[in-house]
Parts: sequence; C-alpha cells; structure tokens
Amino acid sequence: MRKQTIDRLRQLQPFTSSRCNDRRQSKLFNKPFTHSLVTGLCLLLFAGCSFAKTTKEQDKAYRLNYTFEIIPEKKQAHVTIELPDARLIDELNFNLKDKIHSNVKANGQLELKDGRAVWQPPKKNAKLSLDVNLEHKRNSGSYDAYVAKDWAIFRGDDLVPAARTRTAKGAYAEAILTFKLPKDWPHVNVGWPKIEPGKFRIDNPERQFDRPVGWIIAGNLGTRREFLGSEHKTRVSVSAPRGSDLHRMDVLTFLTIVWPEAEKAFRTRLPELLIVGAGDPMWLGGLSSPNSFFLHEKRPLVSENGTSAVLHEMGHVLSGIIGAKNDDWIAEGLIEFYSVELLYRAGAMTEERRTVAFDKLMDWGKDVKTLKKKHARGAVTARAAVLFEQLDKELRSKSEHDIDDITHALMKEKKASTKTLINTCKKLLKKPCKTLKTKLIAE
Repeated sequence: MRKQTIDRLRQLQPFTSSRCNDRRQSKLFNKPFTHSLVTGLCLLLFAGCSFAKTTKEQDKAYRLNYTFEIIPEKKQAHVTIELPDARLIDELNFNLKDKIHSNVKANGQLELKDGRAVWQPPKKNAKLSLDVNLEHKRNSGSYDAYVAKDWAIFRGDDLVPAARTRTAKGAYAEAILTFKLPKDWPHVNVGWPKIEPGKFRIDNPERQFDRPVGWIIAGNLGTRREFLGSEHKTRVSVSAPRGSDLHRMDVLTFLTIVWPEAEKAFRTRLPELLIVGAGDPMWLGGLSSPNSFFLHEKRPLVSENGTSAVLHEMGHVLSGIIGAKNDDWIAEGLIEFYSVELLYRAGAMTEERRTVAFDKLMDWGKDVKTLKKKHARGAVTARAAVLFEQLDKELRSKSEHDIDDITHALMKEKKASTKTLINTCKKLLKKPCKTLKTKLIAE
C-alpha cells in the first residue's frame, strides 16, 4: 500500500511543478510555505486512503498457529492447528494419509470419512490436533523421512495434510509455526523466516491457507549459513546432524560460486533456501521441495559425468517447474541441463569439459525412443538434457534469445507441457523450432 501511495504522489508531482512554474498562477502558490502545505495535505490524503484500504485488507486476514511437538521415542509428531478467530473460515477439508495421520480430534464439527477430515471450526479458539508418523521408507529400503535418537529429517507437507477450504471471499492466513522439541534437541531448521528460536513465519503468496511445506531438520545439528545473491538477500543454510559426513562448507562455497549465474538464469530470488543432509539409512540421492532440498552426504558436488546433484535440486527449487502429464521430461531434463550449464557459466567448467559432459549424457540416453513418461529417470533425463542443450544452440544461432527465455516462460505456467514448450519456441524464433521436431516428444 505504501508503494501505491508513493506512485500516486509521483503521478501528481509533474502537475504540481507545472502549476508552481506558471507565471500566470497566483503568487500564493509560488510561496514555498504554501507549496509545502499543499504537498503535506496531499500526503495526508493519500496516506489516509492507503490506511483505510490497508485496514480493510487486514480484515480479511486470519491468524493460523501451527505447533509441532516432536516425540522421537514414538517416531511421531503431535500436530496442533489453532485458529484464535475463525469467523472467516467456514470449512477445512483435509486429505489424510492412512499410514501417516491418525488420532484426529477437534472442537466444532468434525467428520472423518473416506480418508478425509472435514472440519467446521467454532468461531473462536478453534483447535484441531492429530498424530503424524514421521518416518517413511521407500521401496528400496532406504528412507526419505527418518527419526534417529538425536535428530530427525522430514517434510512439513506430511505433518499438515493438504486441505480444501471454504472461507470468506479474499480471506487469507497469517501463519506461525512453533516447535516443541525434546530437551536434548537444541536446534530446528526450516526453509521459512525465523521469528525467534523455534518459531517461524509461514507466508506463501500463492496460497490462502498457508502450510509449512518443505524440509525440516531438528535435533543435535551442525549448520552453516551465508547470504547470497546480487543484493545478499537469500539466506542459504546447510544443515546436517553433528558427526555427519556432509561437508557443509563445501556445499556453501560451491553455491556461492554458482549462485550469481543461477539468479540470472532463473530470474528469481528466494528469501530462504535450506539444504538438509544425512547419511544412511536416508535415500542415496536428492529430493527437492519449494524452499529446500535434501542431499545424501555421499553425493559429490559434481559427478564424474559432469552433472551436479546439488545444482539439480537447487534448480528445481528456484524454477518450480513441474511437468504436465507424461511431460516430466521437461522439468527433469531442463534442470539436468542447467546442472552442467551453470558450472560452465560460472567459470567452474571449461568449454571442452562441457562438451564432454553432454556427450556422456547423449551416450547414456542413446537408446531412448520417447521422452514421454510419467516419471523421467536416468537415461530419459539424460537424453532430455541433451535435447535442451541442442535447443539452446538453435535459439542462440537463429534469434536473440536463449534457453533462459524458455525457462522463464515455463516458470509462469502451473505445469509445463510439450505444447507450451513448442509454442514458446515458435514465438521466440518466429517460426517452428527444428530441434523440437523429433519423435522423442511426439504424442
């Protein structure tokens, strides 16, 4: 609102100046004191309008308090959701998961049916609680959420189920997340701004009902932090259990080198980025969330084929690109391309080494017949990365554009599709794209 007021005053300024410089104007308006008085009255007028509008918008905000109590011996968390004033909320309809959520209780009206918890909260002091199993084992036998004796790694997405909401028009949440930790667990890190120890502000402009999504690490931890970016406004934290073989300073230094090029490529800035890591029995790989990612301690900064798991997961976080049905190859292939390209742009890889890296990816994906899969993995991702490298070459040679322009356009879509990609390239080139005329992406 302050910005809008200033913009209005800037629009007024040329008019005021011309009036004051007009010799035909009354001498009264030429006096500095009167000019200041008029300007002051304008400021008060617009400030008053701004205040009224701000107050009106604040009437649409409701307080939402989350409390996560970590109980290591049960490998669970007790989650409480509180609404001190729920007049703007008619209903919250949560999607429960059988093996994760249990013991759901609430005041007001609560119906548990068909894997959902439909809650109509009372207008004052509304409260819902549930128990959440923190551990999750993958088919491989490793974990992507785990509770040890003195630490735990899990995702907030699982602790607070996704919900459909019925609220007053324009209503939005102002959410706070508070942790209750065991006495011998001194630290907790999330990918959200910290208010005070153990308390964080959850603010996602794309959601009316803010959930504390992203990776969470708690317990006896070691953490390294740095502010990165052109204005040093992105706080990057690398956190792992004490005694872990994750080299926190290596990861932080690596990102410091590459970050300026990543910021240029994705044209976005995060207030927070959390990287959590651990060793076995956690999954041997990387997994991203909207503001954070997990990295196994054994993953190298750069693999022998020239790609980087660190940059791959970072690319997912910064871009937010998700593939549409059977178009997962777009998200995975594009980000794998950047895992090599950003190293090259940052001066950490020679042009010759870059060529070798893409040659190796081409060799890996040489037997791939189609990229159209529900989940792009391994050879499919490798072949897709090469396709984007070829697309970048065509854009650079036939236009003033490059792959970053494609990426920026895809970032604006909720889900990137082959059709969107083809149309975007055609628009930039002003003719059909030759690289994308391939059976690899044919429907």
